[in-house]
Amino acid sequence: GDEGEVGDELGDVLFATVNLVRDVKKDPEQVLRQANAKFERRFRGVEAIIQATGRNLRDVTLDEMEVAWQRVKQSEQS
Repeated sequence: GDEGEVGDELGDVLFATVNLVRDVKKDPEQVLRQANAKFERRFRGVEAIIQATGRNLRDVTLDEMEVAWQRVKQSEQS
């Protein structure tokens, strides 16, 4: 589809997601803040792993970033 249609559909997905969050008696803004904090924490971990190899994010592939992301996730779950 065109850009406008894609944007409209994504807006519908976001609206439905907010309604789902409300349905389970959670505050959508707080849930989003927590999700953002978790993403930022994990991304900083990915950066640290990549930098420890002497490279920066521009030098790695998405697959390498995914491996680092999974390492960060695994370390959080331990």
